[in-house]
Amino acid sequence: MPNTEPDKTQVIALVAAFNAKHELCLLKRPDHVHCGGLWSFPGGKVEGDEMPLQAAVRELKEECHLEGKMWRHLGKSTYDYADRTLHFLFFVCFCPDISNLCTESTSAWVALEDVQAMPMPDANQKFLAMLNCDEVRSYLSTDIHG
Repeated sequence: MPNTEPDKTQVIALVAAFNAKHELCLLKRPDHVHCGGLWSFPGGKVEGDEMPLQAAVRELKEECHLEGKMWRHLGKSTYDYADRTLHFLFFVCFCPDISNLCTESTSAWVALEDVQAMPMPDANQKFLAMLNCDEVRSYLSTDIHG
């Protein structure tokens, strides 16, 4: 049964951040948090009057110390966990300079074709499908180095 408590509903901005090798940045969630021990995309709660893209930019900076370029909204999804309902907004960006990468949790740059093998929260399955679309292939084929 879906959770309907208002205080257990959250809006989350997630980021598929690609490097120059077309690898994605994934973060391993700490064991003590929701979906702990699983890999996920950088991201977090949209705060107050913040716009979702602003939240995505902020979360990438806070969680990874990275700045993205060429931001695009890929899609949205809602997922009902037993204890919470999460409304996700999924963005893609290119990180031309990854030398500042610094994360509190374990991080990895993963080739797009290898992301499916990473243990991830159930909610991320829709986002993995979004990454395997023509729009992302076109995005990766543009001149992202300029």
